[in-house]
Amino acid sequence: MKAKIIITLSFIAAIAIMTGCTEQPYYDIPYDANGNVYITKISKITSTGVTTADASFTIDCYFPNAKSGDVMKATVLQQQVPSWNPTGAKQLLPVAGSEKSITVGDDLKTSVTYTKTEAHLLNVGDAITVVFSGATDSGIISIVLKAAP
Repeated sequence: MKAKIIITLSFIAAIAIMTGCTEQPYYDIPYDANGNVYITKISKITSTGVTTADASFTIDCYFPNAKSGDVMKATVLQQQVPSWNPTGAKQLLPVAGSEKSITVGDDLKTSVTYTKTEAHLLNVGDAITVVFSGATDSGIISIVLKAAP
């Protein structure tokens, strides 16, 4: 009986040691067809900002991982109390009617323009986040309404 217990424990210990020594990647690294690590570039989203004197503002985007002709969605998010929980805390939620479709050009650049009313930028200090999402790339930028100089 003791021999069976010792053999069983030895077998379990041997399995545990073998599985503990196998290669366990912590995250997947993308590789190209030749087996080389494929490192993507980061999208660049810029804007000159918006002041109380401006009627609208434009956001310029460069999507290095996108393909020419890709359609991206631009959505304005703002801190809001959710409609499903009127007593809850504010959350970053989409502004109704703010979603726009934009198409990536041959130079992998595109832009989107919002009016202050569309973006719910009414008072100095109001802040929004604009997110861009597509099949091959994405981006994000924060915009704060500033006082005109």
